[in-house]
Amino acid sequence: MRILITGATGFIGRTLVMHALRDDSITEVIAPVRSVEKLRTQLTREGVPESPKLRIMEAEAPDWNFRDLGAVDRVVHGAGVLFSRSRDAYFRINVEGTTQLLQTLRGSPRVVILSSQSAGGPTPKGAFAKKVGDSDRPLSWYGASKLRMELAVREMAPRFPVLLLRAPMVLGPGDMATLPLFRMVRGKIWPKPGWRSKYFSWIASEDLVTACNAWFALDTAEVQTMHIAEPDVICDAQLMRTAALVSERRGILLPVPQMLLRLVALASQFMPSIGEKVPSLTPDRAREIWPNRWVLDTEPFYEMTGWRGTATLEETLARTLAWFRREGLI
Repeated sequence: MRILITGATGFIGRTLVMHALRDDSITEVIAPVRSVEKLRTQLTREGVPESPKLRIMEAEAPDWNFRDLGAVDRVVHGAGVLFSRSRDAYFRINVEGTTQLLQTLRGSPRVVILSSQSAGGPTPKGAFAKKVGDSDRPLSWYGASKLRMELAVREMAPRFPVLLLRAPMVLGPGDMATLPLFRMVRGKIWPKPGWRSKYFSWIASEDLVTACNAWFALDTAEVQTMHIAEPDVICDAQLMRTAALVSERRGILLPVPQMLLRLVALASQFMPSIGEKVPSLTPDRAREIWPNRWVLDTEPFYEMTGWRGTATLEETLARTLAWFRREGLI
């Protein structure tokens, strides 16, 4: 069985590649990346031995062309733009890159496209969790590009089954988005956006892999949109306190008025160093910080596949911290 994995130098894509290399049912892992050397270096640092079944090829979105690869059996498309100051960059890579990829695939693969909770927007007011059938209300350019990507895939009506997988916040070793969190709890004061608690769905990167595999095992032949997440819902204070717990740190949680953070987000337009340190605090992506509930309904995916996540927040953050320490980042 041959699998194609895009975005392999990102932490989710790298996790997918490492799992695929350990899977005896997979005979070839194809990883198109901008920098072949970067991926090889990353895998070496992860302790992954060179494998004859790993094929790394130089390629870049949106100019994918996989016609010469021949038929592949599985595809996980994880490449995309997460943070940018340009609306055009989001749509060019996330939308055009995805449609170009699907157009050049050969054979009849089963395809998982990693979309995002951002495509649907926050949980509707008064609801416990956002359902797949609820109205889509993306708040950011990123979310809008992911929604447009989903619509473009459906408009293409591909000849093979496609899962548009809306994942929430993904945590795990290699997740650079949580580095500011771990650095923050090393201090005595931990600023939290807003006075009210914010509630989130989340998923560990290892469980994201098993969710993809659960869908691959099915016999479906359609384009589907599904939510996945761990069973437990967490809040922002819990995330900070758990990061502090595994870091063996103590401090005081300090709610910060959201208006102040809005001003900082606006200032990031003129001070790029702010966006570099905290990519989510740009005027566009910061729109996703203000709502108090980003919780997903995952029952349809469970009913379809029988999959449920098993990771705990403490164990996931502990492994993430160990990775940061190994890399000398903390």
